[in-house]
Amino acid sequence: MLNSNSSNEHWLDPKERIEYYLNYQSFFDLNLDHLHDLLEKNQKLRSEFKVISYDDYKGSLINSYCRYIMPLPMIRELRALPYYSKYRNLHSLIDFLRPFYNIPSEVVSFKFPIYYGEDRETGTFPIIRKSRKADDKKSILYDLRSLRYNTPCIEVNNSDHNWNLKKNDVVWRGATTGQETREGFVKKYFDQYDIGFSNVKQKPHLSSYLKQKLSISQQLKYKFIVSLQGNDLASNIRWVLLSNSVPIMPKPLWVGWTMENKLVPNVHYLELNNDLSNLEELLDWAEINDKACQEIANNGKLYVSQFLDRQYDDKIRMLLLEEYASRVNII
Repeated sequence: MLNSNSSNEHWLDPKERIEYYLNYQSFFDLNLDHLHDLLEKNQKLRSEFKVISYDDYKGSLINSYCRYIMPLPMIRELRALPYYSKYRNLHSLIDFLRPFYNIPSEVVSFKFPIYYGEDRETGTFPIIRKSRKADDKKSILYDLRSLRYNTPCIEVNNSDHNWNLKKNDVVWRGATTGQETREGFVKKYFDQYDIGFSNVKQKPHLSSYLKQKLSISQQLKYKFIVSLQGNDLASNIRWVLLSNSVPIMPKPLWVGWTMENKLVPNVHYLELNNDLSNLEELLDWAEINDKACQEIANNGKLYVSQFLDRQYDDKIRMLLLEEYASRVNII
């Protein structure tokens, strides 16, 4: 039996996590014919979808590469990698294989349907993916591409500052991905705060809203760090939660392994309203509630620690895969 850290009230019960990732479904059907039809109609979805088992890779060169080479500090940041056509597919494979290395399991030969992509629709099928919309009732969550989310946490541990040494100000940097949300936010606050795009993707008309790129260590000098979702999850959410700074974010539209909609406003973060127009009000409140903000920052650190405890997290991953295999009915 896997138990949460009883001394940490911000850790969720393991059973609750498994049910959350499984979308609270006690059983589900996977119609392979219908799935095949969906993939045939959508070439891009087909290119990011695999049905794999641990046995497919056990003893292979790719498996050794994922286990021993990719986690190395000089390698894990690279996006052009051998042995796989797309770096994110390889990163996802690393996460799928990881719990099998040290935990005996009876599902080593079970074929798991995994979607490696981000915001593409996967219909009503119980497909395993790294993120789903908050109102999605079918998709299954797994921590795919965790190197992207967890590696910056190393810099936080090495470079963060005490709360009292941080600037009493707010910062945000990010790409021009996602819908119009980020665009409106940056346009509104570009001149008022240290908020701007770090790079432009697909939206050249926003180049006038570029600001100097800031490293994570530079952003950690601020007491308040904004986290905005783009195509799906906000890539900075874990390291911001881990920091001694307060996350400022809207209610999440996408959720992933970090279970973003389990975060509580004014407990783990300060909440932007739906149109992101209340940043000034939040900072005005923070100005006279410094001690409460410091506690919010600490609560976020306690919450996210359950996803960064590697040994504990591997057990959660394996339990999830085993529960999925036991509940799915392939037809």
